[in-house]
This record gives sequence, structure tokens and C-alpha cells, in this order.
Amino acid sequence: MRKIGFDGGHTLYELGPASDVVLFFDCLNTFVANQQPQKNWSLLTDRLYRRYLRQDDLEPAFSLMERVREIFSTLPGSAIEWNERLQANDEITWLDSKLDTLDAIFYRYFDLFSKAKDSAISFFNEFGIYQPVRILISNMPHFILETKRPLSEYEELGLNDSPFWLRQNATYN
Repeated sequence: MRKIGFDGGHTLYELGPASDVVLFFDCLNTFVANQQPQKNWSLLTDRLYRRYLRQDDLEPAFSLMERVREIFSTLPGSAIEWNERLQANDEITWLDSKLDTLDAIFYRYFDLFSKAKDSAISFFNEFGIYQPVRILISNMPHFILETKRPLSEYEELGLNDSPFWLRQNATYN
């Protein structure tokens, strides 16, 4: 099964199955971005989801992610329609639908995003090189190959293009 993680600086932080990560962003879009369209959520819904965060994006994206966490803390876990048969299988999901709120269900995402951001900052401070925060396939050898993908390929993605981490037949140069 394809596992996905936040990559930043010198560390990959594994989130879980791709379907869980998609669900997180579906919730972000449904319960946050669509409910507060006056705010620009594209750092999360496009840059993080589909591309990567540029160095100048880190702090604003972190602030947005903290706002998402606040909103998720007001939403019950039952806001999502869960397939309870799948919940007992950690090959299918790492999420616990029995937790009270969406921020508790997705706690790992908020925590690991913060760690990836801090890792990217630390790596830059130590080596003077910015290694972007992005979402990658964490399974080997895909992870190694994906870290070699030129950032220009991410920039070429259109708004309707799937992120590389969701593509079944990812190609590498």
C-alpha cells in the first residue's frame, strides 16, 4: 500500500495511506476553504497539496494550518461519513474515527506539518539550503526517486492536475 508523508529539510514524516491524506484535504476544503472563501487557502489547498511550499510560504502556511486546526476542533468526528468496517484495518487507514473531533482525528497531520516546517528551517539555518516542505510517497524506492524530481515539474502542474503523490504511475527523470 502506498504511504504518504510530509517531507521537509532532512526528514520525512509519514502520515499514512494516501486515502487518509486525501480525506484530510477533502475535510480542509469542505469545512474550511469552502466555508471561508474570503480567505486565501491556496497555500494549503494548492501549494502544499499539489506542489511544495516555498521558503517564504512556511510561516503563512503554518498560520493557516493552525487556523484549520482551530476549526477542526469545533467539528465532531461524526462530521465525516465513516465506513466502520474499514476502521479496524491499519493497512487501509491510520485514522481513528472514534475520536471526538476532527482535530483529534487529524492531530498527527498538524503535528507532523509543524515538524516538517521546523526541519526545513533547521536545514536551511545549518546548511544554507532550502529543502522544501512537500507531500511525497514515503514508500521506497518511490521516496528516493521523488526527492530527485525537479521543482520545475511541480510548478508546471495545473489546478486540475493530480499531485505526483497520488499518481499510480509516477514517472521520474
